[in-house]
Amino acid sequence: MDSIDIKKIDDSNYEFVYRDETFKVYYMTDLWKIYDSYKITNSSDIKKICKALIDIHPIHGADMKSYRNEIDMMYEWVQHNLAYQILPEGNSFRNSAKDVDLDPKDQGKSLVEMYEDRTGQKIDLGDFFK
Repeated sequence: MDSIDIKKIDDSNYEFVYRDETFKVYYMTDLWKIYDSYKITNSSDIKKICKALIDIHPIHGADMKSYRNEIDMMYEWVQHNLAYQILPEGNSFRNSAKDVDLDPKDQGKSLVEMYEDRTGQKIDLGDFFK
């Protein structure tokens, strides 16, 4: 993929085409949400998409002073994809991981850290496969 063309639909909704599939994107202050993001797994392409999103609306970093870059946004997206791939169908965390929401709160967090932040519990992957 050489470049990505993100089209504005209205103030909050955007879309782009990737490998002949249209992806819907939602924006609100300090949040980009890419629906069905689990379908995009090439990290180089994810990085390009993140850069294109930043060029439209930058997202603050976790400190709310800095701004996120395409590499740390790509990392978060990859963590969502990993969760989607390893968790069983029907698992609520898997369902939530199918769409990535790039925002300040998850900057730099691993899959484990995101899970523990959301649940307040230590992760035991064995619990997901019982």
